Amino acid sequence: MRYEVCGESCEESAYDAMESDMARMTLLAHKAALFERIKQKIEQEEGEKLDKIAALLVGESRSRMKEEREADKEYEEFRAKLRYAFGE
Repeated sequence: MRYEVCGESCEESAYDAMESDMARMTLLAHKAALFERIKQKIEQEEGEKLDKIAALLVGESRSRMKEEREADKEYEEFRAKLRYAFGE
């Protein structure tokens, strides 16, 4: 049985719209289930490698965030000193 997924442009009865929505939901559920299986397979085969990569990325992200906070703080200190020098 082949489902025809109808868009907004179709002339549908309420039943046809419901059937079309259910067909769309079925296709989405199938894609979601397949995606989960793919994730599981990748986790089994490359889990350790992915953990190492994730740790590197998180570490780099934290480092950049820390640097940005420090740079923002230094810039605010600079602005305060500049305002003070201009007598504001």
